[in-house]
Amino acid sequence: MPDEDLEKKYDEIIRDGDSLVAKICIPTFGIEGAYFWAKASPLYNSQGEIIGAIESIRNITEKVNAEIEIKKTISRLEQIINFLPDATFVIDLEGKVITWNKAMEEMTGVLSFQIHGKGDFEYAIPFYRERRPLLANLILWPDDEEEKRYASIIRDGDALIADFFLPTFGKDGTYIWAKATPIYDKEGEIFGAIESIRDVSKRKLAEKESENARKRLAEIINFLPDATVVIDTNDIVKEWNVAMELLSGIPATEILGKGQYEYAIPFYGEKRPILANLVFKPAHELEREYSQITREGDTLVVDTYLPKCGMNGKFVWAKATPLYDPYGNITGAIETIRDITDRRKMEELLARSKAELEIAADIQRSFLPDSIPVIQGFDITAKSIMAKEVGGDFFDVIPMELTPLGKGMFGILIADVSGKGVPAALFMALSRVVVRVNATWFLEPEKVITTANAIISQDSKAGMFVTLFYGILSDQNRTLTYVNAGHNPPLIYRSKSNSFEELQITGMAMGVIEEEKYKQVSIQIDEDDIIVLYTDGVTESVNPSNEMFGEVRLKSLIHKHASLSSHEILTKIIDEVQNFSEFQPQFDDITLLIIKGQNN
Repeated sequence: MPDEDLEKKYDEIIRDGDSLVAKICIPTFGIEGAYFWAKASPLYNSQGEIIGAIESIRNITEKVNAEIEIKKTISRLEQIINFLPDATFVIDLEGKVITWNKAMEEMTGVLSFQIHGKGDFEYAIPFYRERRPLLANLILWPDDEEEKRYASIIRDGDALIADFFLPTFGKDGTYIWAKATPIYDKEGEIFGAIESIRDVSKRKLAEKESENARKRLAEIINFLPDATVVIDTNDIVKEWNVAMELLSGIPATEILGKGQYEYAIPFYGEKRPILANLVFKPAHELEREYSQITREGDTLVVDTYLPKCGMNGKFVWAKATPLYDPYGNITGAIETIRDITDRRKMEELLARSKAELEIAADIQRSFLPDSIPVIQGFDITAKSIMAKEVGGDFFDVIPMELTPLGKGMFGILIADVSGKGVPAALFMALSRVVVRVNATWFLEPEKVITTANAIISQDSKAGMFVTLFYGILSDQNRTLTYVNAGHNPPLIYRSKSNSFEELQITGMAMGVIEEEKYKQVSIQIDEDDIIVLYTDGVTESVNPSNEMFGEVRLKSLIHKHASLSSHEILTKIIDEVQNFSEFQPQFDDITLLIIKGQNN
């Protein structure tokens, strides 16, 4: 007896011929309610008359709850997958798409709503231009013949990983990396498979270029004038050039592919690490093999004696550095060995030259002030650390009492001469004397530097120049009137505003253009203001990673220690620079002059 109102009480009801199939939730059945599936059909007698009806009822609560849980899982999975960087899709047990993320849309040009619910391998068409199983399908339906269609496929637990070329995808084909794995419900039952696809064309091209580069490198290495060996991370010889054959007496054919330090025998008479092996070792282990070793970034340099090399042994210079792949991973090391035996014959001459340099350094140090005069209202300190025996940095504090109207005024000077060694020291001496003499003639900094520049330019025949900051510090009106001739702009920390200013360049470096005109600028120095004059040896100091100390770190130090005296601030800066560079060899002079305003 059909009853439309009664049928509406069922969640779902379907007519199948003269049968009714229904699904219904009965909340009053059991503790938490239950879901039932029911099917009813009429019963007929032999004359075809309905004599009754038969109904089968099945409790499908567990199945429905499992389906609900899967839907929740898929919903959560969709949210996660949609934000994955790799193109990713999910299929159910029937091979139909249930998730197709944004990255997959971008890779294929097929939108999620266009592919959602599609099966019959339709999702393979954007890649292969035909319907065929993908890795995700092979997870659900293993097929040895289909797996053979992949050039390379790896099983990792229950996952499949493939790396292959797709000539049908993209303009010129695409190198693809793909990974597929089953998806389980909370009972551990598989309800689908997920596959991520990544375009690795750039990586593959980089690998090819790396291989081509390796071949080119081998050709270059073979013709290097210095003896050169290349080993991999397993200490196996990969390259052994002609110069190395001559130095060691071992042909490349006899040593290529050899390991276990066998390549050290021609030099040391025993198997032991050479410099290239030490590239892979921690820093604290280096001194076990060599008494003196220098690290320049990730490069090792040593100057040593090889007793078994040649007839009477040889003094050699060796340099080893790691080799990297395009992704920054170490793939091996290269070592270059140079015979410097002849150089040792020059050591006596060099020793005499060094003694002469030490004398020059003493003379240069004599040009620097022994002490800083006490200036009312200011706390001043200065220091210069030479990178070599003699250098090009200098500073000066010049009392101006001998000049007219110079009472209570002092000349403040810091400079950096181009170049290093004796030439720089001589040019420094000339520059200092010329500036000092002119400082006694003129009170205005612009006149002092303009006149000094004309003299220095006339005597600068070797293209040398000097960057210089010169100013007049007055203890009466607490001002600094200055000229900046191409020097690093000194920093001034204003204590009241807790801010920094820079004393900008007001003219070109001295010794470049004879007719250069310089402009002077005056600033006020208040109590606790700090002026830091420095040379580029401070900010351009580098650490083992080749990173510069920089102006930002210098400002941070000044700000952090602003409450200290000028001497304490200077000490903090020098200590920090040396700690930053990890006490590597100093490549440039370091000079600092610090002025701090005080209460009169």
